[in-house]
Parts: sequence; structure tokens; C-alpha cells
Amino acid sequence: METTPERTSDRQKRVISGLSAMGICIASTIGSGIFTVTGVIGPGLVTTSNLMIGWIVGGLVAICGGLAVAELAAMRPQASAQYVVVHEALGPSFGYLKGMITLLIGYISALAAVAMVAGSYIENLVPAMDPRISATALLLILGTIQAITVLGGQRFNDVLVAFKVTLIVAFIVVGFILMGEPLLPSNELIAAAKSADPGSVLATVPAGGSAAEIESHLRSAVGPAAFSGVMGLAIISISFAYLGWSTAAEVAGEIRRPGRNLPLAIIGSVILIGILYLLMNVVYTTAIPPTAMVELGSGGGIEPMADIGAVVADHILGRRGGMLVTGAIVFLMISTLSTGLMTGGRTIAAMSWRGELPARAGMLNRNGAPTIAIVSMLALTIPIVWSSTIASLFEYVGLLTTIAMMLAMISVIVMRFRNPTLPRPFRIPLYPVPPLISLGIGGWLVASAIVENWVPVLVTGLTIAAIIGLRPLLTTDAKSS
Repeated sequence: METTPERTSDRQKRVISGLSAMGICIASTIGSGIFTVTGVIGPGLVTTSNLMIGWIVGGLVAICGGLAVAELAAMRPQASAQYVVVHEALGPSFGYLKGMITLLIGYISALAAVAMVAGSYIENLVPAMDPRISATALLLILGTIQAITVLGGQRFNDVLVAFKVTLIVAFIVVGFILMGEPLLPSNELIAAAKSADPGSVLATVPAGGSAAEIESHLRSAVGPAAFSGVMGLAIISISFAYLGWSTAAEVAGEIRRPGRNLPLAIIGSVILIGILYLLMNVVYTTAIPPTAMVELGSGGGIEPMADIGAVVADHILGRRGGMLVTGAIVFLMISTLSTGLMTGGRTIAAMSWRGELPARAGMLNRNGAPTIAIVSMLALTIPIVWSSTIASLFEYVGLLTTIAMMLAMISVIVMRFRNPTLPRPFRIPLYPVPPLISLGIGGWLVASAIVENWVPVLVTGLTIAAIIGLRPLLTTDAKSS
């Protein structure tokens, strides 16, 4: 039996512990990104130091954002707390924009990207399996679990989080212990590089050079400046890998003792994830020089090493060991998909309760789960799986989520100015430094994207215009539902 929208927000049950809330953040964040992004941006950044700077800056943005979102969510511990506070601070129009960006891009497009990467890894294990079919099957199975019950989804997520952290730590430890000689480019790859880009670092590998000479050539190459447009665009892709640390705020209405547990969950997960990401990149760059993070495509051309996690696992453990790790990575992505469906459904429900989406989308079943909202997410996510590519989604998702996070930072500042005496169970330390840092870096990333590659910027602009244009239709439907 379903409830009417007017009563749904009151019926949410506070069944999620602080540890489980942290698990939601970890599970939502650590997924396909850390096993893909480094291989995509490595050749462009050229040097190990540039790669590490990129991941550190991405982590800095996440920490600053985490502090801000922790304050917002603790103030309004409701479903989709970020949307609720932006709506209150900046008005219904910006609240709607933040909610729709978070929903359509931070969840739906990101879930499509994760599912597609998971499908590609499954294809490495079962070559006959079409990646898009695998991705669709995963979404349908996990969506069914999350649409049935709140507590069942939480417990399922807890198990997957424990497995995820264990595997990541094991990957790092084994990488440090068993790492041998680095993986150097093959003669076929060098020949393809000479044909595609004769002046590149890979194409100018000394003929007949020893392994040490080839490695020295690759690692001594000069990369772009630390604050160049190339670096900015790379950090936008890195932001995809950090996407998810704020998801505890989306289930704030179901967390016990939210004033305490929400900030601990968000900030604790960001710190832990940042450390794990840096250690993973030490393993990657030790195994493969960044300029060599490419592979031969099906047509004989050069492609970014989007499956870098599987490649490094094969290099360290051999093919059989690598296959085991690849299978485990698929389970990590399952965890990310599971929590993404859980928290995304809450965003749809919260927007419907405020009249920004049709009221029926906010209905909860007898167990307190937003069934219709999660089914709607699946209906929007699966078509993206069948119509997009992994690479095209990275920059697009990263750019739009950067804009959405900037709205949250502005909301913190506005709320401090407008309502300084409002009860705040958690306050940002060193305020206003963290939100200003986040806004400054966010502005630089958007400017870098405009300079380096205007296509994702254009698509982003069109998306925002479409979101705004659809608002009258959606709100009309919401009022008439």
C-alpha cells in the first residue's frame, strides 16, 4: 500500500546508522572511476607528479565540499538535504536546478557510466557477453532490490562496502609487495604511435633501447603546467571518480542522530577515499609510466587505457590472478550502482514533496522505499547505456556536478549571512575558507573546460537550458497530480 505525497516525508524511518551512512558515501564514490580515470588522463598529463597533483586537487575540492555539505545536511536532516537547503537559501528556481542536475547528471548519467564500465570489465571475463546487456541486467537487478525495502538495501550495501574497502586495500598492499619491472609499451604500440603522432613521447622511444632506457625516456618527458587548461580538464574527469561522497545527505531523513552522524559520515569518507585514491595511483604509476597508459584499439589505433585496473592487475598477478581481481572490481561497481539507486530515488522523492516533480514520484511503499522514483531512474538510465560512450560521459558528468557543487557552496555562504543564529549541529572549521576554495577551483575548472574543449561545455549549457525550460511543465504536472 502506498502513501500520499503529503505524508511521505513524515513516514521515513531513521534506520541507517552512522557507520552505514559512511558506507553509503564510500560505496557511492569508490567505483569505476579509480579503475578507469587514471588511464584516460595519464597520457595527457604525461608525468607522475601531474597525475598526483590532479588527484590531490580533486581530493581538496571534495574535502571542502564535504565540510560545506555536512553543515547543510546537519541543518536540514531530510531526504535530499542538499536540494532542500539550496531551495531555502537561493530560492525555488536554484533549488530545482540543483536537484535536477544532481538527479539527471550526478545520478542517472553517472550510474549509466558506472554500469557501462562494469559491462566492459565483465566482457574481459566473458568475451561473448555484450557490455550493454550486462550493464542493463545489473541496473534491473539492483533497482529491484532498492525499490522493495529500505533496510534490505542498507544491509546489502553494508556487505558490499566491507568487500570494497578490503579489496582496495589488498590491491594496494599486493601492488607494493609484488611490483616488479614496469610495464613498457610493445613494439606494435610504438609503431602505432609513430603513425598517429610522430612527435609524441611514445613515438620517439629510442630504437633498440634497453628497458631502462625506454623507461627513462618515458618518465623524463615534460608535461603541461600544473595549472594549465589540460590539468583543469583532467581534474574535471577526476571529479567523476570522487563523485558520491555527499550521498549520505540524500538519505538524511533516514539516518539516526543526523546532527552527529551526517558530518562524520561525509568527512570521514572523503578522507579515507582520498588516501586510498592516492595510494592506488602510486601503484598505477609505478607499474606504468603515464605516457604509456595507452593501448591498441580494435582498429589498430591508439586508445586511452580505460581498463587500467585490469591491466595493472594482470601485470602484477598474471592473467589468472588478474581475472580474479577483475571479477572483484565488478563487485565494487555493483556496490556503487546499488547506493546510487538508493540515494537517487530519495532525490526524486524530495523534489516531488516540494512540488518540483509530479507528486506520484514521491510515494513510498509500506517499507518506506520510493518505488516509483527508483523505477523512473531505471527508465532514464538504461537508454543512456545504449546511446553513449564511457569517455563522453566523464567530462560531461564532471562539469555539471562541479556547477551543482558550486550552488551548494554559495548556499552555505548565503545561509550564514541570512540566518547566522540558525542552529547548526556542525559548523565548517576555518569558515569561509573551505567554500571559497571550492568556488575558486570550480570556476577555474569551468574556465579550463571552455578553453580546452568547448564541446562538453556546449552540451552542459544545452542541458541546463533544457532543465530550466522543462520546469513549468514538470511543476504543472506536480500540482495536478
